Amino acid sequence: MSIPVDLERPRHLAPRTAAPPDGVTVPAPPTAVGIRTLAVAAAGTAGSRVASLLISLAAGILSARALGPHDRGLLAVAIAASAVFSTVCAVGMDTANLRLAGRSPGHHRHAVRASVRYALLAGTALAGAWAAAGLLLGPGVRLGLEPATFALALALCPVVLLSTLLGSVEIGRGRSAGYNLVVVAALTVYLAGLGGLVVSGRVSALTALAAYGLGQVAGLVALIWRSRPERGAHRSGDVVEYRSSARRAYLPNLAQFGMIRVQVPVIQLLVGASAVGVYSVALSLAEVLLIIPIAVSLVLIPPVANGQANWRSVVHLGGRTLLVTSVGAAALAVAAPYVVPLLYGHEFDGAVATVWALLPGVAVFALARVGQSYLTATDRPAATVVAAVAATAVGVAAMAVLVPRLDAVGAGLAGSAGYLVYAAVIAPAFLRADPRRGARRRAAPQGGWRGAAGGGSSPVLVGGLGAVAAVGAGLLATRLADVPLALPTMVAALLLVGVVAAVPATALWGLALAAPAAQLPEPYAVSPVVLLVLSAAAAVGALVRRRVTWRDRHCSLLVVALLAVLLFGATVIGPGEGLVASVTQVAVLAVPLVCLPLAVRDGPSAWSLLLGFAFSATVVGVVQTVTTMRDGAAALLSGTSGEANHNIWGPMLVVALAVLLARWGHPAPVSLRLAILVALPVLLLGVGYSYSRSSYLGAAAVLVCFALRRLARVGLWLVVTLVVTVGAALPGANLVPETISTRINETTATGALDVSSGLRLDMWAAALRMAGDFPAFGVGYLNFNERLPEYFIQHVTGGSYQAGPRLSLLAHPHNLYLTVLAETGLIGTALLVALLVLVYRSVWRGYRTRTGWVPEAALLGGIGLAVCSLTGEPLLTLPVLIPFVLLLSTATRRPT
Repeated sequence: MSIPVDLERPRHLAPRTAAPPDGVTVPAPPTAVGIRTLAVAAAGTAGSRVASLLISLAAGILSARALGPHDRGLLAVAIAASAVFSTVCAVGMDTANLRLAGRSPGHHRHAVRASVRYALLAGTALAGAWAAAGLLLGPGVRLGLEPATFALALALCPVVLLSTLLGSVEIGRGRSAGYNLVVVAALTVYLAGLGGLVVSGRVSALTALAAYGLGQVAGLVALIWRSRPERGAHRSGDVVEYRSSARRAYLPNLAQFGMIRVQVPVIQLLVGASAVGVYSVALSLAEVLLIIPIAVSLVLIPPVANGQANWRSVVHLGGRTLLVTSVGAAALAVAAPYVVPLLYGHEFDGAVATVWALLPGVAVFALARVGQSYLTATDRPAATVVAAVAATAVGVAAMAVLVPRLDAVGAGLAGSAGYLVYAAVIAPAFLRADPRRGARRRAAPQGGWRGAAGGGSSPVLVGGLGAVAAVGAGLLATRLADVPLALPTMVAALLLVGVVAAVPATALWGLALAAPAAQLPEPYAVSPVVLLVLSAAAAVGALVRRRVTWRDRHCSLLVVALLAVLLFGATVIGPGEGLVASVTQVAVLAVPLVCLPLAVRDGPSAWSLLLGFAFSATVVGVVQTVTTMRDGAAALLSGTSGEANHNIWGPMLVVALAVLLARWGHPAPVSLRLAILVALPVLLLGVGYSYSRSSYLGAAAVLVCFALRRLARVGLWLVVTLVVTVGAALPGANLVPETISTRINETTATGALDVSSGLRLDMWAAALRMAGDFPAFGVGYLNFNERLPEYFIQHVTGGSYQAGPRLSLLAHPHNLYLTVLAETGLIGTALLVALLVLVYRSVWRGYRTRTGWVPEAALLGGIGLAVCSLTGEPLLTLPVLIPFVLLLSTATRRPT
């Protein structure tokens, strides 16, 4: 059932008018078009596009074998030049024709006349201007083409432009089948001409382009004949609407086309025509997947613009499009190694990897293309503009970095990245365009998968399917790595996924209690793999139970961009540990950052999670304190005390201290206050016996900031604290255990910095030198150690200290800020700073308005970790990162 037009489209597109004047015929209200009708029309368009594709594929194979990579690249550049010209110079008229040509005979007449007039006058003039610039400025403006080939390509530009405009007129008035036949006929003429050239032995880039031009001229003649206005059709008075629609659609069309087609001229300018030939082969194969989404998009725009189809119809067709495209992507990935050599020859073997690089982005872009058609039809160009511009910028920037290194494969990766960015921007805009969105928000949400999917599936069934998929993936991974996975582990994974699907809070509670347990002595320490599995299971459970917490989209985009920079640096700039190891290290950070914000919900349950973590950390602190007092400081500092790392569990206890102090500062039950009162000194003692000097400073910063807010009320408490601190520092005072005071004093015990502190300063200087030589993206995530020998200079440690044998153990410069700057450059640093500013702006707002104790805990924890990060990288470890993300996710989420 279709919904009313005034709900589906903006008001200025469906105005309520008064009664028409006498003698004027008013068209009948638009008839709703069913999903089946739209699907049939899309299938017909897709079928004709398949025929066109087969002809184009045959022509591409013929030209590739006859011309070779270089001349095939020149032909691709010339054809792309005419296509780029038609898009750049169409000024949105093609979209206006799609939307308005089918409204009335008058609209059709105006669209045809405007298209012909513009193509003949403006198209010819602009092509002439490009020709003059090419003659005056040289090969760069000619895109590396020979003068004769360049002149023929420019002569085709007005022809292709007018064909595009008249083709959109035909589709707009519901004659897509005839237009598709014209396209097939034009390509058939091109293939026949190319075959004749090959048989006669006269094929070259110029003659092949002439055959292509002959086909375009034949198609244009047929379109001009079909587009004749009907007799008696008067010129429509909606010229203003036509021009407005064209103007608003121009920038989205231009940026979207640039995202898809700008790769060819950019590759030509960066590395030459041979790489263009390889990339054009891969792109022609990958674009097979876009047949269905483009056909659906073309079929949807006219009925949506005329009120004959609604948002729900687009959703249904989008789901079917995604399914078909995903199956096609999987089939193409498997077939590419066999199809490319068979059809194009072994000269184009490099196109296989390029196809693989393009597939992820193309599959996602297929769904976004359908959603974008709805936004275009309803005259909502803003999101399309932002998406296309962002995707183009990301794609071109990635090509500038990747193409010189990886040739055509780099262009494939860059194009895939652009497609993903485009989809990430279009998706929320399309969801917000749902006219029933407000009604759904006011309705009571249904729990479980039944409410989310609208079907009859149960959480147990979905959880079971997810478990089977997870176990299957684990078996495949261990098969590939030749590492057998024990059956009990597989059964445990199965049970875990099933339990979490039914009770999502299970995974979150497991994380809150297990994250500190990762710092227990062996064999009781929890493995990092368990923490990652619990994080992923929490997100899966939230999705299955329809309890996903959607975060601020700007923060989400910044997280994705930051992780992309880390992955790029780890795998492309400097894969020092191998590709698999580098991706695994990035995944250790990516899984908590992406999964936990989706699963955490504000309220008493989330507050209990934070307290559970704090008390669990207190227990771990007791265990570690007893172990350290028994084994001595030397075992802990030398790293021989099992899994425990004093630079990890010290900052972890600082976060727990921030949580308990913030909870203590607000009203609480007596039992809870007694538990906190007991836990606080235990935590402080655990921090002391961590022997982590950065944790000492972090804990002190937390205590001072907690006291400053309550200075007026607890002035006496502050005075007592200061007296105790000063007394502890006096000679002969025994308030602080001797081993802790020795650890504090050994930094400058001999009148100069100790070896550990001096080594840190020398590493900081090395990190700054790396940042100076690699300012944009840094030396690559995890690549600091690989570069350290060539940048390390012993200034502070002096020549008496033999630093060479220890350099291989220094993975980071022991300063989180310098780590980010040296390994991700200014781009990664800017992304991280922007993310922290957005997150803590929300935290600060809650802190100022005194909305509960969680914002204060997040603020205190952030201050403590900021101080700890001056001499370490605690946030690169799961026992610290997981509770910190839990804390920020709870503090920045509005109560539900």
